[in-house]
Amino acid sequence: MNALHRIAFGGAALCLGCAIASPLLAQTADDPFTLELEGYAGRSVVPPDIIENDIDQERLEGVIGGELLARYRIDNTRVFGRIGAEVFPTDSLLNRYAIGAGMSQDIPLAQNGRVRLRLGASADHVTSDEGRVFDRVRADSQLIYRHGRGHTNVGRVRYGYRNQSEDRFAGFDQTELLGELRHTYRPTGGNSSISGAVYVLDVDADDDRFSFQGVGARILARAPLGNDFVGYARASYLNRDYEDPFSVAQPTPRDDDVWRISGGLERPLSSNLMGFAELGYIDHSSNIPARDFSGVLGRIGIRVKLD
Repeated sequence: MNALHRIAFGGAALCLGCAIASPLLAQTADDPFTLELEGYAGRSVVPPDIIENDIDQERLEGVIGGELLARYRIDNTRVFGRIGAEVFPTDSLLNRYAIGAGMSQDIPLAQNGRVRLRLGASADHVTSDEGRVFDRVRADSQLIYRHGRGHTNVGRVRYGYRNQSEDRFAGFDQTELLGELRHTYRPTGGNSSISGAVYVLDVDADDDRFSFQGVGARILARAPLGNDFVGYARASYLNRDYEDPFSVAQPTPRDDDVWRISGGLERPLSSNLMGFAELGYIDHSSNIPARDFSGVLGRIGIRVKLD
């Protein structure tokens, strides 16, 4: 690990300490502390670092998951900490357990409040039943401009470093650089919204067969539907163009086109309990047969929020 990565991990450790301390700080009067617990079951894509070269391996499996998220906000500062787990009943090798933390700071750049800079950092530690899977740190900057009623533009740059366990294979340690432009429109300035984004992604791994350049786009719409229901829909596309040949047996640089579409419903079940259900489809096209798959995704669950 070089000096840059040590600095990044040190900063992320500071975020983790702040996030652990935030529930204690939040006990003072009027501090905006929230605790959210989510549990779900469904069908999902298996973790990308576990996929074998065998073309017959299932890429979509049933999953049971949950996450506990603590958030603390005061003025323009936000701190969060989370723990989560995803268990795949068909294969315990896929199970993942995560702990993470982060913080962000908004810096107003205009007196009218319409322009601000948001700086953030986060860290995640992920393990499996067999031990550590990876550690990841990210640093994020967003320039946010709210113009007119209901319109917001965001320009974003994010840097990340992922330190992968080499127990299964070597060469997956990687840096990532993301650039994104996003626009959000709220037709009435209220709960309905539609958001669209385009982005570029550069991933530089130790082994160039895992390095790629990506170009993507996504759109999200959300609106109340009456009878306490809220509906939402998502669609996204990502092209990944890899640098080096995939393997000796398949000496061709990998090229993926990933399409996703999904829709869901949310409904309050009580003052602090929410139920949700989501159904979607993924088409993961690739020139490498072992990475070419498609199928139905979905999940159903509940969310508890305590203020």
